[in-house]
Amino acid sequence: MSFLALVLAAKIVLTGFLTAVPFLFLPATRLATATGVTGGGETLFRLYGVAIVALLAGYASGFWILASGQFPWGVVIMGLVSNAGGAVLLLATGGWRKAVPITLVVSTIAVSLAIAALDPDFAMRPLW
Repeated sequence: MSFLALVLAAKIVLTGFLTAVPFLFLPATRLATATGVTGGGETLFRLYGVAIVALLAGYASGFWILASGQFPWGVVIMGLVSNAGGAVLLLATGGWRKAVPITLVVSTIAVSLAIAALDPDFAMRPLW
């Protein structure tokens, strides 16, 4: 497994369990309490869950590209925009204070993807 494959796998698993599943299946009242979002209701939460699943499908496509021996630039750029953008937003708005674990996860993924983009050969080389 390569560094980049490990990053993609971690992103998919963590985001799937911590974001997609809750937004798709938890009661809307519980999500509203947890997020502080009261407008939009259940449909908004479910749409967000579906959008996250779509992103995860994009991340998963990186495995096929890696397997063909190519660097998945589109997947890495998508991940940088998503994770670095999320980290910047959390830091700029002060939202990180209420979401320290999420901020650490998205920031770590963003930095990892930046490392991969800066050194694709390293990112694609098997770790063991």
